[in-house]
Formats: sequence, structure tokens, C-alpha cells
Amino acid sequence: MIIKKYVVNDMKEAMVRAKYELGSEAIIISQKMVRPGKWYRVFRKRMLEVTVALEENVHEKNTREKEKFTQILQDREKKKVEEKALKEKETARLLRIFGKDEKVLERWENHVRNEALDGEEITLKSIRTFITKTYVDHAYDKELPFGRINVLVGPTGVGKTTTIAKIASRELLEKDQKVGLLTIDTYRIAAVEQLRKYAKILGIKCVTVNQPKDIRKKLNLLKDCDIILVDTIGASPKDEDRIDEIRSYLDELPEDRHTYLAISMSSQVDTNNRIMKKYKELSYNSIILTKFDEVENYNNFWNMMENNVLPVQYFCHGQVVPEDIMEASLENVLSYLWRELQYE
Repeated sequence: MIIKKYVVNDMKEAMVRAKYELGSEAIIISQKMVRPGKWYRVFRKRMLEVTVALEENVHEKNTREKEKFTQILQDREKKKVEEKALKEKETARLLRIFGKDEKVLERWENHVRNEALDGEEITLKSIRTFITKTYVDHAYDKELPFGRINVLVGPTGVGKTTTIAKIASRELLEKDQKVGLLTIDTYRIAAVEQLRKYAKILGIKCVTVNQPKDIRKKLNLLKDCDIILVDTIGASPKDEDRIDEIRSYLDELPEDRHTYLAISMSSQVDTNNRIMKKYKELSYNSIILTKFDEVENYNNFWNMMENNVLPVQYFCHGQVVPEDIMEASLENVLSYLWRELQYE
């Protein structure tokens, strides 16, 4: 038998305390008015002393139930914390992949709702399904022929020269093609020297053209090559004169050339849209996206997928030659994105 005494102001207070400590099975066995304390009790306020009793086994049961209830509350709180953390992680992952484009995020939320996915199911498979349905019908053309003469155009600083070195290495080492390099970027001595350095490492020819009328003669020096990669002058979309100059060189190349526009994923969406619009004057056939490794999110990439009518053929994600370039197939893009997300 458990017996407890409570000195309280009234019976209601006694019942509340007894129920909290002993449970609803406790019974009152006595009550009396007292003056608490040893000294000057005559001056103290009279209080109610309530004696409460509870069977031992009932107390143990109540204790177990109380502990069980406490554990349930703790588990529930823990689950809330875990769900919040999972939601925050999911949100961070989605922002990393899709950026803050409200239209994109709204489409994703609709996809999650329609597929009845929860946080733990936000996997590569679900993202692949979403992207396939939404974006990539025209994004990558694996049947696009890689021509004999391939030209890279684009603004200064997007990495055209390094990209050419990557493609040259792939074609030479992986496909056993005989590759030649031709550069018309005579404004930047460092770029010419860099390309010559790559050519020397790879053991391939590299020729420089200083004016449009010399192109055919220089091409003749590369007549034994299976593939010729042409590096060009960098030009801002606002620089009409420089773009006209590039066009004057391209006009001297064979009509069956393939022209790639290289643009940086680290640039703003509006900037890249202006670049694509202006460079249409040079009749590019497909796009190479560079500097994937420098972006905070991939909103620029999805904008490209959605709004561009030409295929994105390659994407570059670092400075290492030739490893940091991939064909922009769905599998390659998703594998790269997912690998990046694992390090967050």
C-alpha cells in the first residue's frame, strides 16, 4: 500500500496532485484542517491535509502506463523532428537541382502529389521520371552526326579552348580518330599557346589562321585528319563587329561543318538567352554547356532544356582533360546530378 499526504488549499488541488502522482485509482482515506510548521502555528493559515492511498500493484501499473505515455510523446516528437529534417533535406535537394524557379517547383510538387511520393521516395528514379516527362524530349540527340569539321563559338571565358582539348582527347583516345586543331583566336595569345600545348601533349597538329582568306590553305595542312576542331574568337552578344568577324571566318569553311555554341551554366539565365538569340546569326547546330561544377543550382540547365529547340550535345563539369566532359544524355546528366547531391 502506498500512502501519501498532501497539504493543500482545497480538495481540488489535492485531487489534481494525487491523480498526477498516483493515477486515477488513488482513494482518499482521510482529511483534516491543519496549521503547517512548528513555530507560531497559531498565526499560520489553516490548510487542508489530505491522506491518499493506492495499492502497490496499481501504482506500478500506473507508473508503467505513465512511462509508456511519455515514451509515445517522445517518439512522436522525435518523428516530427525527423520529418522536419527530411523535409528540409528534400527541399534543399530540390532547390539544388531545380533552383528557385516557381514554375519548375510547382511542376515538381504536382508530380510528387500525382505519384503519391513521400520524402524517403524522392530518389533518382522519381526525379528521372519527372525530368523525362517534363524536359528532355529534344534535349539530346544521340544520332546527331559528329562532322569532320567542328567549330566552337561563344562568348569569352566560357571555356571553348579547354572544351576543344577534351573533345580532341576523347576522339583520339577513345575512338582512335586522327584529330587536328585549328584556331582563329589570335586575339588571345594565351589561348593559342594553350591549344598548342594540348596538341603537343596529344601528338596532333595545331594550325593558326590570322585572316579568313587563309582558312582553306590551313585546312589543307590537316587534310589527313578524320576530325578537325576549330577554336574561335570569344565575342559578347553586344559586340556586333566581333561576331561579324567570326562569321567572315566561318563563311570560308565547308558548308557541311558542324557548329557548337558553348555557353556557361554559371551565367544568368537571361544572359544565356541573349547569347543564344544573338549567336543564331552564326547558324550553330547544337549546344555545349560548360562550368556545371560552378553552379549553385541547375535552374539554368532546365531553362535550356525547356526553351531551346536545338539539342544540348555535351556538358562540361571541371578543368580536367579529358575526363570532365559528358554527352548530355539523360542518364549522364542524372548520374552527375545525383553524384553531386550525395556530397551535400
